[in-house]
Amino acid sequence: MSANLCLAESLNINLDESCTLIQGDDLKAKDAYLRDESRKSGHASMLALPTSEAQVVQALQEAKRQDLDITISGARTGITAGAVPFGGAIISLERMDKILGLKKDENGNIFVTCQAGVTLATLQNSLETLRFTDEKSWSQQSREILEALRETPHFFPPDPTETSASIGGCVACNASGAHTFRYGPTRDYVNALNVILADGSIVKLKRRQAVATDKGTFTLIAQDGTHRHGKLPTFPWPKTKNAAGYYSNGRDLLDLFIGSEGTLGIITEVEFRLVPKPQRSIALMAFWKKESKALDFVETIRKARKALALEAIEYFGEDALDMLRKRRALLGAASGVPAALKDSMNCAIYIDIGCDEASESTIMKSIRDIIRQLGGNTEHCWCATENDMRERLRLFRHALPETVNSIIAQTRRQFPNITKLGTDMAVPDSELRNYVNLFHETLSKNNLKYVTFGHIGDNHLHVNILPGNPDDYDKGKKIYCELAQKIVQMGGSPSAEHGIGKLKTNFLELMVGPEGIQEMKDIKAVFDPDCILGKQTLFEA
Repeated sequence: MSANLCLAESLNINLDESCTLIQGDDLKAKDAYLRDESRKSGHASMLALPTSEAQVVQALQEAKRQDLDITISGARTGITAGAVPFGGAIISLERMDKILGLKKDENGNIFVTCQAGVTLATLQNSLETLRFTDEKSWSQQSREILEALRETPHFFPPDPTETSASIGGCVACNASGAHTFRYGPTRDYVNALNVILADGSIVKLKRRQAVATDKGTFTLIAQDGTHRHGKLPTFPWPKTKNAAGYYSNGRDLLDLFIGSEGTLGIITEVEFRLVPKPQRSIALMAFWKKESKALDFVETIRKARKALALEAIEYFGEDALDMLRKRRALLGAASGVPAALKDSMNCAIYIDIGCDEASESTIMKSIRDIIRQLGGNTEHCWCATENDMRERLRLFRHALPETVNSIIAQTRRQFPNITKLGTDMAVPDSELRNYVNLFHETLSKNNLKYVTFGHIGDNHLHVNILPGNPDDYDKGKKIYCELAQKIVQMGGSPSAEHGIGKLKTNFLELMVGPEGIQEMKDIKAVFDPDCILGKQTLFEA
């Protein structure tokens, strides 16, 4: 008899529909559930592995019986320790991994419904190949829509780097990526959610159906008929990419749960809107001798983003290209860095274009003209239109964070407590140059080694501080906080895509102030009055 079966019997759970619960010595072998990509590690008393909403409710009931707080776990790809349990129970949704079907609305929009444990890679690959593991159980309508997709391919636009992320996690953190520049974050594609609240009540939310009043007050009715009354937050939402705090820029209650990082309820099912896939996908890398010219290029093409069908604009600073050249010298072709990366190439702008066949030549001519007008050399550009060439450029882009991680790993052999200090800050368009100059001046003045790259189309760069010793590490952490404060003063966000989790709670208060934190605590009290979900995530208590 298995330990899980014994435990289920001891808890008097119906074994026909019982949630796998792991405790005691069995839990010691499950240490992967105690950490995420932040490299922080925690502890827990119970692990629940439900396969259905009914089993999630069972897990909540058992946690309540044992007086345990709850941490929700997806694929644990986050880097702010949101999925790291500081005691209590873990509810992992990885076994709720079915794609449940497709539907079409009266406007012709197509939607896909997934359980929260489906990975982003599974969803993307299924839409790409139009092969779904669970399609035999789909309705006739879903299968008819699937056939229609063979004629008009659709895709799910949000593209966080880590495709092993779970769908539930993407929604809970409002995930974004390079293509957010054109398509927006996960929030823009969520049409409906199933959420289980801390007391086991199930809430089914659909876009535009549960909306707060003009004054921000709301009543939310759960499936069991219970009512919850509250008021939306009022703190100003940054006019830039942002993944920090409860959403305060609209009245749809659906948006309150998106980006709430598992602190308001457990997202179990998601309905996403899909969009038609562009006929042509083109990747281009333009190199510049001066950073100022690269920024001119960004600002120029950004003004023509629709005409140029831009999907992403990414940046590689001089420090980044130097690092990649060293990687090439060390590893050769295995580095993923082309030999054509010349010493005279001081910084680069990478762009993705998604267009129809008829406009491709016009768009490419316009981009070449802009490069020449700004003093660039189109002969030094790298352009990829075929899948294999675009894959090579993708590998080039990903070689940089891999190199950064390897440098930090090498430093940690001597100083185990050192970590990479990577910024996740974004500012409004008008502050881009001030933002770039701020990082250069501050870090250079303090003699800290760093590398700069990221989503410059959204004014969202990842400046990675690379401390070589404990003194640099302590100095870097202090400067990081100072930079975050200045970014907020520019009207920006201290956390544009990675969320707050348990590691950046001080930055959230920096952005919204004590009053904003209290507003969020008041909302949490509406849905989780005993404060058992996501303890120490977003705010300390």
